[in-house]
Amino acid sequence: MNTEEYNIIRRVQQGHTKEYEWLVRKYQAAVYNVILQMTRQHETAEELAQDVFVRAFEKIGTFHFKSKFFSWIYRIAINAAISHNKKERRYLNAEHFPEQGSRTGEESLDEKERNMLIWSAIDRLKDKYRSVIVLCYFEQLTYAEIAEILDVSEQKVKSRLYDARRLLRSELEKTNYF
Repeated sequence: MNTEEYNIIRRVQQGHTKEYEWLVRKYQAAVYNVILQMTRQHETAEELAQDVFVRAFEKIGTFHFKSKFFSWIYRIAINAAISHNKKERRYLNAEHFPEQGSRTGEESLDEKERNMLIWSAIDRLKDKYRSVIVLCYFEQLTYAEIAEILDVSEQKVKSRLYDARRLLRSELEKTNYF
């Protein structure tokens, strides 16, 4: 954590609440994106991201600088997305996921179908596996960062990723993707 971020968090903890806006601006895109990857709904991701920042603000006094603020707020975001998914008691259809750019012709149809198959398979994973897949492959975080966010050991992250890949492959084999 850089000195500026440390000082801002300290000032917010001391009651200078206007300074919290700096943290929101710095992390809002990252928080929104990770929630979007987990829920795959734009409106839900927007609402949950707002809730995450409200919760983080309310709990900022409990932040003790033992981890990075990034990891702390990502943990709140992941937990919010997991809670939302559990409440929904359903996994979303792949067509709710935003397209990754636009292409024309047959290539885009093939790619869209492939993405739908992959995301359908990811949707069927338990949250503990989905979260490591999202954080590793879509957020491109290191094992250490994922471990800090999920509050598990790096070895547990590696183990979950191994299991998640195996389960994902199994799901994709059912669809004749491989």
